[in-house]
Amino acid sequence: MSELIDIESGIHAQSVESWHHLHQNPELSMREYNTADYIERALRETTGVDRVKRVGETGVWAELVGTAPRQGPERTLVLRGDMDALPIQEKNELPFRSAVPGVMHACGHDVHTVSLLASVGILEQYRDRIPGTVWFFFQPGEEVMGGALTFLADTEIDFGRVTGALGIHVAGNLEAGKIRLKEGPVLASADALHFRILGESGHAAYPTAARDAIVAAANLIVQLQTLVSREVDATDSAVLTLGRIAGGTKDNIIAQEVRIDGTLRTLSKEVRAHLQQAIRRICDGIELSLRVTIELEIEQGSVPLVNDGAFVRLAERAAKKALGEDSVSWSDVPGLAGEDFAYFLDRVPGAFVFIGSQTPGGPPAKGHTPEFYTDKDALRVGSLLLSSVALEFFGVDY
Repeated sequence: MSELIDIESGIHAQSVESWHHLHQNPELSMREYNTADYIERALRETTGVDRVKRVGETGVWAELVGTAPRQGPERTLVLRGDMDALPIQEKNELPFRSAVPGVMHACGHDVHTVSLLASVGILEQYRDRIPGTVWFFFQPGEEVMGGALTFLADTEIDFGRVTGALGIHVAGNLEAGKIRLKEGPVLASADALHFRILGESGHAAYPTAARDAIVAAANLIVQLQTLVSREVDATDSAVLTLGRIAGGTKDNIIAQEVRIDGTLRTLSKEVRAHLQQAIRRICDGIELSLRVTIELEIEQGSVPLVNDGAFVRLAERAAKKALGEDSVSWSDVPGLAGEDFAYFLDRVPGAFVFIGSQTPGGPPAKGHTPEFYTDKDALRVGSLLLSSVALEFFGVDY
């Protein structure tokens, strides 16, 4: 058994206790006050990190400065775990099920948080062999795509020093004990679309005396749905979904206003920029042809999440050493969900790695549902993966 595994085994019981506590006490995005207090207290009372600081109201930043001699430029690695829960009523019958009505950790962020906390305790044991600095980002608000930006906005965090970044996320369709890697695009940008179509109301019997916002909305919907199939290369991917429409007041009144809301997901900055411009072009054309006004708001979400190939291969080497040769699986297909860790990877090379959370032989764990669960072994894997990648990054034997 390696030194790394011995160290993790020694703190594993505490990790399980912390996991149960956080799972029972979930908090919604950007309101993780008690979670942040718990993490900050644990860092100050049970570790010897060099700095602990609040970021915004509910983020926590810890710094571990290695004391090994430096060779070459200074290196700083970011390890990140998100902390927020979802507005879902848990249905699992667990002794540590959520004690907060209508709120649960239905995406595994409690596991991410505790894995990161455990990695602090593990890497502290290697301080005299680490020739660089590790920053631990306990991040709020991933579910609202805003928490990462609080770290980037903090003037005391000099991101120019950062030379690598690693984030993890549980995968409910991957057996516990394994990880999943992918080079290149992993997850999509996520932009919200808001359309307000304004016409002129009138009697339904006299449409020539009005400008029909519903007819304009119908044209807009049809034309928007041609964008992905006709303006995105078949070898690339994008999704434009309209999820909400509302308009009109009565069956015999031509509608003056219609509102439509949707989402745009893309895997590259180039496709994102092209489709946003194409949406504006379609709106301009409908305004001219149907004599309506279209107010368009594109609410910019996170950028596409793209893994650095060299860093992914580093993570592969680390995982095989710490978790075993058969622990690594690969994905060829990116997903179109969004993730604000992308903001970090947009600035520095790094990777976003999935860790299995499905109990072997058990059902898949569907995220964002009341039945979501995490196999307890995901804690061990998350802790070892974060720690081993950090040690591999700094060239430390483990």
